[in-house]
Amino acid sequence: MVFSAVAVPAQAATGFNYVALGDSYAAGTGTATGGTTATVTTPLGGGYPCFQSDTSYPNQLAAYAQLTTGFINVTCAGAKTSDIGTQLLYAAVLAGATSGVSQVTVTVGGNDLGFADTLQVCAPDPASQTCQAALATATSKLKTVSAKVSGVITQIRGAAPGARIYVTGYPLLFGNFKTPTCDVGGAYVVPKTTATTINGITSALNLSIAGAVVRAQWKGDWRVRYVPVTGAFYGHGLCDSKKPWINGYVASPHVFQSFHPNASGETAYATTLKLAGAK
Repeated sequence: MVFSAVAVPAQAATGFNYVALGDSYAAGTGTATGGTTATVTTPLGGGYPCFQSDTSYPNQLAAYAQLTTGFINVTCAGAKTSDIGTQLLYAAVLAGATSGVSQVTVTVGGNDLGFADTLQVCAPDPASQTCQAALATATSKLKTVSAKVSGVITQIRGAAPGARIYVTGYPLLFGNFKTPTCDVGGAYVVPKTTATTINGITSALNLSIAGAVVRAQWKGDWRVRYVPVTGAFYGHGLCDSKKPWINGYVASPHVFQSFHPNASGETAYATTLKLAGAK
């Protein structure tokens, strides 16, 4: 399916309007309990389950800003950088009489590495050749992410030229546990070496995302900001000393919640964004 570019109206002199874009970490999939929200079936087509949650960080920010109107959430589980243009298109359709966009948040890049699939493969058998191949593939794709996120920023700026853009990173899934393995639930254990590798890929992903924001700022776009969340999640990773803010393996029928921020994790995202200036 091909979509032509549709611009979201520029920021108005009055009012505050917020568009949320991105993948499952932005959709709050880790706290979702059911299928698709009616307003987000189009971005990935075919009635794809976006698994949005009322406790997602965009919804928390909208409540913080006391937005009863002017909030459009088109986040969707499975979204890649290549889907952001479609999300922007759908946001423009939903905007209707909305007078402008003041703020955009976006969390994206993890699915470009096939990270979710990698975790699902590695949890049952971290030592398997399938897991090791998936980790190698995710690592090899890192070199393309920064340019793709740069493209996302350009698309958002073209659609919402007056908006502040907050581009978030991802938390490290695993804490600094001292034992040889981490029990992630479902009778699955992840060796320390595999956990370290996954954390390393996430750190590299965050650097790639941050690099895209820095390039935008070098070009004079100071209304775009990178928002890291690893510090906010410190001590709350899987098998960390404190209560985890990330789900381990979640059994069917909610397996889609696995390895996603839980309600506390979504709040950590929202709090960090507020500290960065988001409303």
